[in-house]
Amino acid sequence: MSTSINGGPQRPSLAYAYAGPALNAVIKQQAEDFYVDEILGFEPSGVGEHVFLHIEKRCLTTLAVRDAIAKLAGCKLMDVGYSGLKDKWAVTRQWFSVYLSAKTEPNWLKLMIDSPSSQAYLRVLKVARHDRKLRRGTHKENAFKLVLRDVSDVDCLSMNAEDYFNQRLTTLREQGFPNYFGQQRFSSQNLAKARQLFDIDKRMPREQRSLCLSAARAYLFNLLLSERVKQDNWSHYLAGDVLMLAGSRSQFSLHENTADWVNSSAADELMRQVNSIEQRLSEADIHISGPLCGRGESPLSAAALALETAVFRSEQALVDGLCRQGVEQARRPLRAMPKQLKWQFKSEKLQLCFVLPTGSYATVLLRELVEC
Repeated sequence: MSTSINGGPQRPSLAYAYAGPALNAVIKQQAEDFYVDEILGFEPSGVGEHVFLHIEKRCLTTLAVRDAIAKLAGCKLMDVGYSGLKDKWAVTRQWFSVYLSAKTEPNWLKLMIDSPSSQAYLRVLKVARHDRKLRRGTHKENAFKLVLRDVSDVDCLSMNAEDYFNQRLTTLREQGFPNYFGQQRFSSQNLAKARQLFDIDKRMPREQRSLCLSAARAYLFNLLLSERVKQDNWSHYLAGDVLMLAGSRSQFSLHENTADWVNSSAADELMRQVNSIEQRLSEADIHISGPLCGRGESPLSAAALALETAVFRSEQALVDGLCRQGVEQARRPLRAMPKQLKWQFKSEKLQLCFVLPTGSYATVLLRELVEC
């Protein structure tokens, strides 16, 4: 089975961790139904050549705000930094930085936009100085407040909607969800353009190239994660896996070698380590990691390496293309754990509050819950 996203290329559908959702709902009926607050994780120092702007926007893209900042400040687009792209059809709060050096700081009140006709607005909430540019992925977390409306049955439920939400959301809170990249990563046919880039070494603007490379890496990651969800080992240890500490980029593995199993004492010690790993996985202290493909030898071994090799065999052109483009490989957790997850269901309307780590998608959590 395959799906097409935003007119993009056909891609395999992704496996569900907890079976398909049993309810329909409408998301983003109005922009206020999808609220995101970017949690920076540190305070600007108060001194430096970069001005940090905390901005609330409605019905505007992150890049539109970036462009407006650069125009007002009279600087290059590359001098404006941001940590993540935020939804357009939503109310979002996020941080931007702008490098001013010796330039006179503009009146940031002039940056404010209020357009009743387009329902868009922009507000500057805070201004502070810092000694470094804000770079992609710098912020710690995103806090979400969502409203899902017009909840109705997909299948005939054996329980009422409130009981269904209580059961499913408790599972998501305790066990997490597959950390797929969301549909946003594949907009504007970026994956198809990535294939062209790799096939004919097509030249393209730097920003577009970056989006294409990101789409290719996300697609390959989703492909591998979906297979592990099907095999029910996305949150269980597979021999040769690389593990990541929760809330950190630190990685480690057991460096398993089949020769270890010849010696009984070595085998016993390895089993004790595996049991310890499974315990820490169940407590969400660590997570299995998946590949963000690029240059370098895979850190996997044993069964984990065999599985990844088999999954990527049909897409080797994408893997090789990323290597030729000079992208450095990295790792990403296969599982995302929502923090502070709370909910209330009343009058066919579900209200959700939760916090996700940087790079995880609220829409991916929702796909395990409802058909939007």
